[in-house]
Amino acid sequence: MNINKKMVLVEWHDARFFSGTYKEETIKNHKMALFNSLGYLIAKDKITTVLAAELNNENEYRDITLIPTGSIISIKKLTPVPFM
Repeated sequence: MNINKKMVLVEWHDARFFSGTYKEETIKNHKMALFNSLGYLIAKDKITTVLAAELNNENEYRDITLIPTGSIISIKKLTPVPFM
């Protein structure tokens, strides 16, 4: 397995939906959902950032997340710690 693949923590905003009826004052207090996603950074361009949650010994990825690049607040590279 390639342990040199870049592991990252991505903080990003996502859309939310509030069903029901609201007054304008209440609507102004609604906020975007804030997510933190961990994974292998596979690709990043102006539109899409691609993360994979897992990588197996055959270099196959599993559980892919597509994040709108414009919604990203930060991407932090993670440093692996050897298992003791």
